[in-house]
Amino acid sequence: MKQKIKWENQAEKLWRRLGGNGSYAGFWLAAYATARTAEEPELLTYVCKGLYMETAIYGQTSVKCVERNIRTLKERVWRDGDRELLQEIFGEEALKEKAPENRIFIDMLAAYLRRQGKEEDE
Repeated sequence: MKQKIKWENQAEKLWRRLGGNGSYAGFWLAAYATARTAEEPELLTYVCKGLYMETAIYGQTSVKCVERNIRTLKERVWRDGDRELLQEIFGEEALKEKAPENRIFIDMLAAYLRRQGKEEDE
C-alpha cells in the first residue's frame, strides 16, 4: 500500500512539474494512469482494455473520456509545458516532433518515475 501511495504522489508531482494542474479534466486520470503504469507496465499492452478501463473505473467515467482527457492534457503539456523536463524524459529529438500517442507518453513518464525511484533507493 505504501508503494502505491508513493507512485500516485510521484505521478501527480511529475504532471504538475510538466505544467499540468487539477483544473484539467484529465489531470487526475493522467496521474492515476501514470502511477498504475509505474506499478504495472503490462497494463499498456492492451491499453483500452487494461489501463484505460481501470482508469475509467477509478474516475467513474468512460474509456472514451479517459482517452480524450489524457490526450488533451498531454497535448497542452507537450506544447506549453516545462521544455527542459520534457527533454530529459523524451530526449532532444522527440521535442522536435508532435506529441507521442497517449500510451507512449504515459509509458515514458512511468519509466522516468521508476528510474527516479531507483536512484532514490541507491
